[in-house]
Amino acid sequence: MRSPGVPQAFTCGLVVLLVAGCTGETEAPEPQPEDEPAPVPTEFEGEPPPGIEGEVLRYLHGDGAGAPDMLDDPLGVRISPVEAAFLISSDGEDRHLLSDAATGDTLWEGEARFRGFAEDRDGERVLLMADTDGVPFVLDARGERVWSPEETGDTYLDGVVVRYPDEWSFDEPFGAYTVLDTDGDALWEYEFTDNGAGEDASEDESEDDTSEDGDADSDEGSEDADPADDTSGTGVPVAAREDLLLLSDGGPGLQARSLDSDSDSAGEELWSVSGHDDDLGLSDSGPMPAPQVVGVYPVAEDPDEDGSEDSGDADTGADDSDGSGSGGNGDGGEDDGARSESDSASGSGTAADSDQVVLLRWAVAESPSTLSAHDADSGDLLWTLREPGTNPVGHPFDPAGLTGSLHDAATGTLMLPQASGEATAIAVDLATGEVLWGLEDDDVSISLAFAYDGLFYGDIRTHEEQDEQLVLDALTMDTVSDDLTSYVEAVTESGHAVLVRDRQRFVYGPPPQDDTDESGSDPSEDPSEAPSDGAS
Repeated sequence: MRSPGVPQAFTCGLVVLLVAGCTGETEAPEPQPEDEPAPVPTEFEGEPPPGIEGEVLRYLHGDGAGAPDMLDDPLGVRISPVEAAFLISSDGEDRHLLSDAATGDTLWEGEARFRGFAEDRDGERVLLMADTDGVPFVLDARGERVWSPEETGDTYLDGVVVRYPDEWSFDEPFGAYTVLDTDGDALWEYEFTDNGAGEDASEDESEDDTSEDGDADSDEGSEDADPADDTSGTGVPVAAREDLLLLSDGGPGLQARSLDSDSDSAGEELWSVSGHDDDLGLSDSGPMPAPQVVGVYPVAEDPDEDGSEDSGDADTGADDSDGSGSGGNGDGGEDDGARSESDSASGSGTAADSDQVVLLRWAVAESPSTLSAHDADSGDLLWTLREPGTNPVGHPFDPAGLTGSLHDAATGTLMLPQASGEATAIAVDLATGEVLWGLEDDDVSISLAFAYDGLFYGDIRTHEEQDEQLVLDALTMDTVSDDLTSYVEAVTESGHAVLVRDRQRFVYGPPPQDDTDESGSDPSEDPSEAPSDGAS
């Protein structure tokens, strides 16, 4: 039955048109191509972020990049600075590659578990690795393997190796210790006994113990004495730097011993510090805290740049304090007195005359922690600082280091995270102990990632959950730039940066230097020896 009102001729015509359309007798529209992403840009458009100087050296993704295949890992990669190199780590596997920042040359590549960064005896960064069998090893910033364990249990610590007693534990740390260099040569052997654990060894006790050996009654006799025979006050190694070894006794005492392998003084006590020292101003009303070694830091080469010549003394630091941890000491007279006493001892009350500073944190549960800075050579107290709030009490035998801390060597500014109090982190002048500024947890969250040449780089997240990078002046916290056209992923000590812009990574920085005296094939070769080698 036909539908009423529809002429048969029209119906047939409509069928013909439909058939014609299906048979392609009329021009069909062009098929729409699937959405394809735009090519990855290979030209850097925009301005380099503050603090980054040089030129675009290469890009790392896309056709013509000439970059390692690891950078195309579908799960992504992480890039970290290591002195003058970049560590490229796969997010999908335990694969890593160390690349020269200036040239892009591969320095080392392998499958291994990355255990973290550490330092050698000169303070240069190294990589803690473990092979597929779990055996640890250490790489330097040039990709050279500088240490592998000779015996099971050997532990790398700041450029030295600690061989612990058998069945060592935090509760039973006593026994025979050996401290070796990375070549396996013993630097010092000693016995840590239960006699001095958890308490200070006084000078009188040390003298009595040494005199029992029969060689400490005169200067001539002391030359024949073996420092390792004096077991009073020894402990567990927790930090090292050059010929300095720091040991914790498990209590409020910390000792500095010599590791000078060129003399007979290996194991000799250089200085010590105790939480009972009046200059520290710690309260005796509760348990005495054990010192945690935050780190050993070089002093900024040009302290006059930040005005420390005019404001680095104790009185100015105290005047800047508001009692809240935002400048100087917040607890008043005791710390001011400690600074005044160190003024007379060091001549300036600052670390300006010291090459390196040992920074300690004295943390007590439910009480504000205290920082103390000591001259690495003499142990003299340089300054103390009451932190804004309480911080976790670390184990006395934990190695040096504080997670989340950042050190800017150019200004001598140390950023220290705070577990509680009015600031989530504080920036401390290592020369004077003054709190330069602090981060407060208000309507935004700031996470600082790294420091370079007087600047702190970090991310800021607002309530809208939008992440943006910001660059802060290390001395003032002033925002250096709030309109960045690229993201700084990493910056090396050599001034090379990985800049992220529009799905591309660019390496920006000073170009490689052409040195006609070096062949380039062996950077460690001494050019002065080449003529004589050729002549022979």
